[in-house]
Amino acid sequence: MSIIRRYPALFWGLALTILFLVLGWFRPANIDNIIQGLEFMQYDMRMGFLAEPEAETPIVIVEIDEKSINMLGRWPWQRSYIADGVLKIFAGSPKAIGLNIIFSEPQVDPGLERLRKLEELFANLRLHEAENGEIFSNQLAKAVSDLEYDELMAQVFEATGIVVLPSTFIEAIVASPQPEEVDLALESLAVSMESVHEDAQCPEANVVQLPIPLYFSSMRGTGHATLNQDFDGKVRREQLLYGYHGNYYPSYALTLAALALDVEQSDISAQIGTQVSYGDRVIPTSRAADYQITFKGDRDAFEHISFYDVVYEIQSESDIPTAERWFKDKIVILGFSAAGLSTLNNTPVSSQVTASEVSANTIWSLINEKTILQPAWNNWAEIGLIAFIGLIVTFVMPRIKAMRASLIFIVLLGLLLGGASYFFVAKGLWITTSYPTVLLVMGYLGCVSLKYFVTEAKKEKVEGESADTNRMLGLSFQSQGMLDMAFDKFRKVPVDKSMKDVLYSLAQDYERKRQFNKAVSVYDYIEEYDPKYKDISERKKKMIQVGETMILGGGAGGINLLATIEGGSKPTLGRYEIVKQLGQGAMGIVYLGKDPRINRTTAIKTFQFPEDLEPDEADKHKQRFFQEAESAGTLTHPNIVTIYDAGEEQDLAFIAMEFLDGMDLKDHARKDNLLPMLQVIKQIADVADALGYAHDKGIVHRDIKPANLMLLSDGKIKITDFGIARITASSQTQTGVVKGTPHYMSPEQISGKKVDGRSDLFSLGVVLYQLLTGELPFKGENVAQLMHQIMNEPHPDPRTYNPQIVKYLVIIINKSLQKQRGQRYQHATQMASDLRKVAQWLEGMLAKQQQQSGETGGQA
Repeated sequence: MSIIRRYPALFWGLALTILFLVLGWFRPANIDNIIQGLEFMQYDMRMGFLAEPEAETPIVIVEIDEKSINMLGRWPWQRSYIADGVLKIFAGSPKAIGLNIIFSEPQVDPGLERLRKLEELFANLRLHEAENGEIFSNQLAKAVSDLEYDELMAQVFEATGIVVLPSTFIEAIVASPQPEEVDLALESLAVSMESVHEDAQCPEANVVQLPIPLYFSSMRGTGHATLNQDFDGKVRREQLLYGYHGNYYPSYALTLAALALDVEQSDISAQIGTQVSYGDRVIPTSRAADYQITFKGDRDAFEHISFYDVVYEIQSESDIPTAERWFKDKIVILGFSAAGLSTLNNTPVSSQVTASEVSANTIWSLINEKTILQPAWNNWAEIGLIAFIGLIVTFVMPRIKAMRASLIFIVLLGLLLGGASYFFVAKGLWITTSYPTVLLVMGYLGCVSLKYFVTEAKKEKVEGESADTNRMLGLSFQSQGMLDMAFDKFRKVPVDKSMKDVLYSLAQDYERKRQFNKAVSVYDYIEEYDPKYKDISERKKKMIQVGETMILGGGAGGINLLATIEGGSKPTLGRYEIVKQLGQGAMGIVYLGKDPRINRTTAIKTFQFPEDLEPDEADKHKQRFFQEAESAGTLTHPNIVTIYDAGEEQDLAFIAMEFLDGMDLKDHARKDNLLPMLQVIKQIADVADALGYAHDKGIVHRDIKPANLMLLSDGKIKITDFGIARITASSQTQTGVVKGTPHYMSPEQISGKKVDGRSDLFSLGVVLYQLLTGELPFKGENVAQLMHQIMNEPHPDPRTYNPQIVKYLVIIINKSLQKQRGQRYQHATQMASDLRKVAQWLEGMLAKQQQQSGETGGQA
């Protein structure tokens, strides 16, 4: 047993391999049915790839459907109806007609016997010699003839000469002796037997039901109509031959297929257990003389015509073209599809297939030589695959890592399933692989599971031995101030009472180092094991409050929710009290603050430097931040937000600036909320003045957009967020650096060139366009398309969106949106001047209109 414990995966693979070799060789029925069920699932899926529902076919199905039953009456009908239908079909010159209806009993009309007795009595009394007696005698004879349906049907069969009828071959447990005439009649229809394979297992019938003698003598041929069902109830194969008293007889479908090639039933030859031949066709068979059907498709794969339509649409010689269109050179199968008359069969392509459709698929498969053959060496191949997979599962998978074992499993599974599918679809060979496939899956899962449990057991042992080591290392790290490393080691030690004390001490060390969030993490860890340990619940709440007060976290893209802590004190940043969070800025979180020294309300913008930065990199970030604050702080203009202060606390830098009571222009850039045109012109002129002032100081904004233009409650407008601005007088602006919002960027900004104040004027032109129309001048489904439009395509005329825009404004917009910056305004004050001229002209026009409207009102 010790060796099994040492190599469990090896013994698992070995046991499975032996088991599957035994199962594959002896194939016990119960287990084999389960495995074969998996094989049949693959078979049916592959058959779907072979189906050709759209391919042309010489087969037509005439069906006795619901319509025919409703129009012609309940079944059984007078056989004269069937005879009439056969004649109408024959008028279309088909190759063969197969009646998929069993006619094992004659049809006797109840009045026929009485008419025959009357006819006999009439003759005995010599009444035909009386006056008009001959006329009556002729009419009586005609009435008798009309009711002899079987005679009529036999005459039709003989006249057409192409009708094939089904027979029934039965393997009865107890069989009564067959009439000698049955054996004699059948002998002429037996196939020519060339040889019998030593392993042939062709089924033998001991009872045969043939069509009635009248039909048998007049039909072209017959064949057994027995359907072969696998254990799951599906029809996948055709029993091409059935033995009876030493002879072998073809199936109904095989007889029709041979007749379509002008081969008589008696001219079909067979090597029993190997192949069947007719004409130039050679059809390989299994040892049981059956044939795997290649299904053309479901019901829609064949043309279906209602029997009623055949009888009543082909009514005279003038309708022969209709019959020829339907049946010319076709194999016609006449059978049932009406509910209650037809038995629906389950097949690989559909679960609702009539017997006629099964026959049609079989005939199509035979005449097109579609062959699916299970080779004689299949069982040996499957045993070989079981042995090969067993070797892999036993000796390879237990010795390699999980990832490689998974790759081998996937490759082998793909080869088994894919290889079998390839041979099936491309070569017509059905090679069964279910036994080796199941072995592979069970072997792999068992191997992986056993390796996992063994690994876990070893891991528990190692962890138990290393717990003391981790505890000592953690205490050593803690004493050296390396608290994070200490916590990492402590988490590898089982948590008992003494360990809780150690962790509690670690949390207090975090508190002393003002790393409150990490202290909370340690308290959370203790709480998982003992929620009521000491005062951890109260201390955790306190640490959370202190952490909020100290405003730890945040920064660009960060989230920092502030709340008033117990006692009414507020979080602080430097000397500023934090009241609430206002929003997210380009550089970080923006808070509403208060300077308690002078009681001034401010907006405070923060930036937290990433903790994982190297010291040199962190210094560069801080230097950049304060340079930007310095550059913005040099601007003093009524239309630019004022910077008051900048500072740093721990890892958090901040800028204190003027608090603006108003809202940005984003909401006024929508069609349904546009500002008056005159107001927009004046405010954009003010913005242009402010930009001109900044440009003169060497500062370019780079991100002019409605969100960065604040409309104050007193109507004044201010530019915000010079946070990404650079001092262009210095060499810090680098070629290739793209900053800004895509819809408002200038062509030179997109291309990564050095930018100057004219780039801001392009962006301001976009803003002016949007505030006047509610639409952006450049749009795109993605950023690449948008940038292409900005750089290469002209903007739409703003008057297409707002016809009230005056032409002077269009001129200003067009000039500011020029692709080449040399063709734009060269200074912002020029744009401001032109805008104010338009505003002055508009005011004059409005005053003139008001004056005229006042004079008109006075005259009235």
